[in-house]
Amino acid sequence: MGSTAKEPENLEARLSKRIARKRGDVFLRADFSDMGSYDQIGRALRGLVRKERLMKIGQGLYARTRKSPIDGKLMLPNGLGTLKEALRRLGAETVPTRAERAYNSGESEQVPTGRVVAIRGKRVRRQIGYDGFFLSFERAAPDRPERPPRTKPRAAAPITVREALRLIWEAARYPIRGNEDWRIAARLDAQALERAGTAVSAPDDPPEFAGWIATLRDPRLPDSEREDIMTAIYDLFDPDRD
Repeated sequence: MGSTAKEPENLEARLSKRIARKRGDVFLRADFSDMGSYDQIGRALRGLVRKERLMKIGQGLYARTRKSPIDGKLMLPNGLGTLKEALRRLGAETVPTRAERAYNSGESEQVPTGRVVAIRGKRVRRQIGYDGFFLSFERAAPDRPERPPRTKPRAAAPITVREALRLIWEAARYPIRGNEDWRIAARLDAQALERAGTAVSAPDDPPEFAGWIATLRDPRLPDSEREDIMTAIYDLFDPDRD
């Protein structure tokens, strides 16, 4: 009598089930970090994108899809609203832009396109969009008057571990053409690693990122391990390099 045991589900199928259960239309790679390694999750998400079950709308950002009833083209469930949901998932607060306020108050007859989004608080440094359509960002004024300048200099604003890794990556890409460049590159490396020591994890930062930083800051780190981590960082920020 044959066995009735079912084959274990692959990671892609498990991700699909979790996505079906989740509210909202936007997902971060970090939403699935407990289901596999960074690379495994990435491969599964790319598989769902190829099958048109998800659409990539930014670095580490994915959204549900639907087919246009007119031409069958793949589109987002709520258009611009889905892209603004992605901003909220990243912790950014969206408010009306200057053009939207002018139109709503009757000061302007120019209808805003919606491509520009005003952001208050957290900066957004990644591109968000699809099919050649990307949002532009406008810094919104604070709700209340800013405090008078302090007499003591402020400490550097905290950065996320993803931003810290980008600093390390940018320092590693400094061009070396002469002896002085080696000194500058070494200083940039040291500054990036020092800043990385204060980095905090954002909601969409996978746990591997903090581990990379901790390892790179270890002065006893063997060169071979450093190269492995730097290769992973290059794959993250420059995946199409030769």
